[in-house]
Amino acid sequence: MSVSLPPAAVSLDLVGTLLFPHPSVGKVYARVARQAGHQVDAEALDQRFASALRAARAKDDARARWDEIVERTFSGTLPAKAIPVVQAGCWEAFGRGDAWRMTRGAAIILAQLRFLGVKVGVLSDGDARLTQVLAEKGLLPSLDAVVLTDGTGVAKPDPAAFGKIARALGCEPSRLVHIGDDLDRDARGANASGALGIWLTDGPAPPGIERLGRLTGLPERVRDLLLGKPRRTRLTRAQRNLVANLRGQPEERGRSSERAVRTIDQAVEEAVRRMGIDRPVPEHAISAAWSRLLPPALARRTAPLRILPDGKLMIQCDGATVRSEATFLARGLLAKIRELPGCGHVKAVGFTVG
Repeated sequence: MSVSLPPAAVSLDLVGTLLFPHPSVGKVYARVARQAGHQVDAEALDQRFASALRAARAKDDARARWDEIVERTFSGTLPAKAIPVVQAGCWEAFGRGDAWRMTRGAAIILAQLRFLGVKVGVLSDGDARLTQVLAEKGLLPSLDAVVLTDGTGVAKPDPAAFGKIARALGCEPSRLVHIGDDLDRDARGANASGALGIWLTDGPAPPGIERLGRLTGLPERVRDLLLGKPRRTRLTRAQRNLVANLRGQPEERGRSSERAVRTIDQAVEEAVRRMGIDRPVPEHAISAAWSRLLPPALARRTAPLRILPDGKLMIQCDGATVRSEATFLARGLLAKIRELPGCGHVKAVGFTVG
C-alpha cells in the first residue's frame, strides 16, 4: 500500500515506538509489590507479563483488563489478599511519567514532522493514562490528536481505529502515514485501512511492507512522500548512461540508443521539475538541508520549528546546553539558510527549548 497523494498527517504508535516502560514492566511491578511488603523477582515478572498480556481478554473497561493482566503476572507469587493492593499500585504507577522513557530525540522528531506542514498524532491501543504520561514528558503540545483505543471496543489493526485517527487529524486515511513497531497491528493494519503503514524494525520486512530501522528517519521519509520521491527506484537506461558518462565509462547499448541524448542540464532541469524544487517550499528546503547547516551532533538535537510571519525561523533545542551552542552559531546558520531555495525571506533565527 502507498499514499497516492501527498500525506497530510502522520500518526505514531506509542508503546514500543515513542514510549518504553522504564526500567521495565517487571521492575516497576516488583517495586509496587515491595512497597506492599512483598519481594518478587523482577525478571520473572517480565517473563510472566509477556504471556499475561497475550492472554488477556478484550474488555470495555480498560482498568478491568489491566487488573486481569496484573493478576496473571503475579499469579502464584502473592497471597490473594495482596492482589487488589498491587493491582491498584501498578495501575497508578504506569499513569506517571517516571515509569516511562521516551525514544531518543522524540521531541525533535515531532518538531521536524510538524515543520513539514503535516498534522501529527498518536494512535495507541493504550488507555487514557497515557495522555497524562505524554503531558509529563512534554510531548502533548507537539501532538494535534491523541487516540487511545483501550476500553473503546475498537483497536488496531481494525481499519476503524485508523479511521478515528485520520478524522481526528482532519484527513482521509489515504493521506495518512502511520508508523509502529508491530507488523500486524501497525503496518498491515494501516495498509488495510488505505493508509501507508511503516513497520519500525531493525530486521527485514516482508513483501509489500515498508520499514524504517530508526524513528529518526521518519521526517526524511515523510519529506520524500511530500515531494513525490519513491522509496527505492531502479535507474532507467538513460539515467545509467548519464552516470556512465560522468564516470567516463561505456554506455549500455539498446534499441533506444539511437535516440537523442539529453544534456546534463536538461536532465537536471527535468529532475528539479519532478521533485517540485522549481516551486521551492522553504520548510522542505530547510528540512532537507538541516543535517548540513549545523555540526552533525548539534543538528541531531535541534529541529526547525516554524517560520514566523516576520521572517524569523524558530528552532527547537533538546536542552539549554544545546540552545547555548546553537545560539553561538546563529549568524552563520542564518547565512546558510538564506542561500537555500525560497529562503531569502528568512531574516533571523531564534531558539527555544523543547
